[in-house]
Amino acid sequence: VTNPLIIQVGMAPSTGKSTLVTNLGMNTINGMTFKIDARVLESKNHDFRWNINIHGYHETSEYSRIGNRLDRFNDYLRNTSVYRYRDGGSSSDIWTVRSAGINPMTGQEIFIRKDGSYTFTYDAQDEVVCGNSLADLEGVIGTTVRYRGFSLRALFRYSFGGDYFNNELYNRIENIDYQADSYNQDKRAYYDRWKQAGDYARYRDIRIYTTDNKVYPKSSRYVQKNNFISGESITAGYTFVDNTWLRSTGIRGLSLDATLNEIFRTSTVKAERGINYPFARTLSLSLNVSF
Repeated sequence: VTNPLIIQVGMAPSTGKSTLVTNLGMNTINGMTFKIDARVLESKNHDFRWNINIHGYHETSEYSRIGNRLDRFNDYLRNTSVYRYRDGGSSSDIWTVRSAGINPMTGQEIFIRKDGSYTFTYDAQDEVVCGNSLADLEGVIGTTVRYRGFSLRALFRYSFGGDYFNNELYNRIENIDYQADSYNQDKRAYYDRWKQAGDYARYRDIRIYTTDNKVYPKSSRYVQKNNFISGESITAGYTFVDNTWLRSTGIRGLSLDATLNEIFRTSTVKAERGINYPFARTLSLSLNVSF
């Protein structure tokens, strides 16, 4: 329980300060963690061992005691974020207006009001919780195999049930304009969008909003289920044990290890991480000597 919260509320630039730090509201987090360690196989002379470790956790959070004191701040956040400060909501809730997809006759997006009716007019007051970035279950699975001096260890990260607002999709495909089409663009921005009456397309007509330099609004069309499994690392090594030649040189222990990171990633979301934090496989080698 965090009571009170520390919140940075945006302020008008004319005040001379961009944010004001204040104590307001309460956040309650509930959850569980678990760990399972299993020795699958072991030889009688202990030369061979195979272990599996499973770690996982699940949590929820809920805001309270905020009231209407952050309504204006929530309005400000609509331009920069899909997260809101509201009683009964969560710090990981994704707030946006629901979408019924693209009208095949006009290329316009169909928005869903709070009362369930359809409209072509976007209204920020119709935003509701359309997802939650916290996973229902996530964690790490590890397995280790040892045979005499040889060892092999692999780690796999998993996450199921969470949601992701695909900003890459929103910024690089739906919000390009004619002035930007001379730059390098995602090909889906041109080939997968609505072009003529009768097209059942995932993306809207490019001429809507972009011709008069308006930013296209966010909707649940960019909220995607974020399930993934990734190969975090795999390490292979060898430790010299009871080696007469090593002892004669004064070396008490010697081991060699090779580690490969970011082996693979399988995800329901296709998102770019850019040049600041790209997906990159790295190989490292280590030599440990003790005297």
